[in-house]
Amino acid sequence: MATLKDVAERAGVTVTTISRMLNNRVQVSQKTRDKIIRAMEELDYQPNELARSLSKKNSQMIGLIVASASNYFFAKVINSVERYCSSYGYKLLLCVSNHESEKEIEYFNMLKAHKVTGVILASHTQNLSKYLNLNAPIITFDRTLSPEIPSVCSDNYHGGILAANHLIEKGCKSPAYFMDTPVNGIYANLRYDGFADTFKKHGIEPVLYLAPKECFISMKYEDSVIEFFKQYPDVDCIFTSNDIIAAHVLQYCAKNGIDVPGQIKVIGYDDIELARFCTPALTTIRQPVEDNCRFAVESIINYKEKSIPVNTVFPVQLIQRESA
Repeated sequence: MATLKDVAERAGVTVTTISRMLNNRVQVSQKTRDKIIRAMEELDYQPNELARSLSKKNSQMIGLIVASASNYFFAKVINSVERYCSSYGYKLLLCVSNHESEKEIEYFNMLKAHKVTGVILASHTQNLSKYLNLNAPIITFDRTLSPEIPSVCSDNYHGGILAANHLIEKGCKSPAYFMDTPVNGIYANLRYDGFADTFKKHGIEPVLYLAPKECFISMKYEDSVIEFFKQYPDVDCIFTSNDIIAAHVLQYCAKNGIDVPGQIKVIGYDDIELARFCTPALTTIRQPVEDNCRFAVESIINYKEKSIPVNTVFPVQLIQRESA
């Protein structure tokens, strides 16, 4: 593997000159710059971004901590954040905690050591105090961490209202909300509130069913869906906290001869790619993931010039397909 010294010898310059060019410390003539770049290409030299960041006050890197990379929603967040980072000339340092609080703290300390420009936190840890001494902006994704730390989210409460109103218009009288076990501080919990409040205005109390925590980690809800229908065989509509649960409900209905939307109507949440390919195609609440991710990245990059609002909420949209 080529070293900086190898590049310097090939380009006929000093190691110091290359280092200054890479770190933009002094102006290097275009002729010298071209020689250095050509030597790097010939030797296939790759600058060590992490090592360079340690010599600066901060790096051109943004950290992203997510609870899972296998979850469809988080995968969409990862792709969107990376694309916006790249468009602004920043690198993304991705940390996947797999819902382990200790691992999240370790990752956070690593990001701090590498002097990242800022951190986007899209995870569920409850160890809040560890996050307050980064000396760089933190923005949380779809959750609240503390009153001092900004957050960005979609309008979860209104999403619940949209789902409820749609089902009420369809004549549903026996609704259920099927969700993952709630975590404190997660804005997604508001989906149920909006859904329940709207039905209660019509004198109807929705069923609330909580899937075990391990379902969210594994993305496998088969057993939980079976148990749900054993307990509540007479519901005529189900609103789920994510599209994966809704897809499992549709699968169960197909296997057991339950007509959707004739006998039961199903609405998901997120509008991941899978929703369009379900049978029947899934009606769902679309989250503006692109807007959320763009805002988070731009807020971190521009935080010195423009303060970040404590809570930024983007609107959601009902996407009507065949399931409801």
